[in-house]
Amino acid sequence: MESPLPDRLKKTHILLADDDEFIRRVVRHVLLGLGFEHIREVEDGDGVKTLLGTIPFDLLISDVQMPGINGVELLRQIRCGQTDAPADLPVIILTSFSNTDVLTAALKLDVNGFLVKPMKPATVHAKIIQALGERVPLRPAQTYEAVDTQLASLSSNQPSSQPVASISRPVPKMVGPDDSVEIHIRDLTPGMVLARAVYLNDGTLLLAGSHALGNITINRLQEMREVLKGDTCWVVRGKTST
Repeated sequence: MESPLPDRLKKTHILLADDDEFIRRVVRHVLLGLGFEHIREVEDGDGVKTLLGTIPFDLLISDVQMPGINGVELLRQIRCGQTDAPADLPVIILTSFSNTDVLTAALKLDVNGFLVKPMKPATVHAKIIQALGERVPLRPAQTYEAVDTQLASLSSNQPSSQPVASISRPVPKMVGPDDSVEIHIRDLTPGMVLARAVYLNDGTLLLAGSHALGNITINRLQEMREVLKGDTCWVVRGKTST
């Protein structure tokens, strides 16, 4: 059972975006049951951008498939500073772990978590607490601008089924075998540098080798363990990013 919500978090201003009224009602019911008192709802990305200019929200929970601006593009615009919200606004995406192109794009945009339907109150509680406690180390806007958010799975209304990398393809090594070590995902620490790429179960490339791991990326890897190709990563031995 989830811990009682601290009084200071009951005042958290949450913006919920989903074009499905039933889903909004379900999520709102869960949030109210957890003790959150300030929840606003909108049905599309344009509504989000309008409200972000009037209320200082602490958290955005957004669906991916919405009319107009999809949830991943909305996240990109926030991270690029193209809305009236702080660029490091915590954002949780409502999606399916089968939608691999959404997972990879959102990870590149420093998403603060994923909520998969159906949602359990204890899971929602834990992910919101984690998201509110994360500090997004913002990268240059150009980095976020380069992320492709016009995803084929969203335009076709179907989860992505075509892997962008073959599972049978040899995993490239960025360094020699003596210079890397295999680490369980739960034991990763910020500053470690990937020696080999990380793939999803279907072969989709998630993170390239030489990627420096930050706290947010590690949290998302731990969150996505069930859809990763293996529960370990190869990191450069004795090397941390500066």
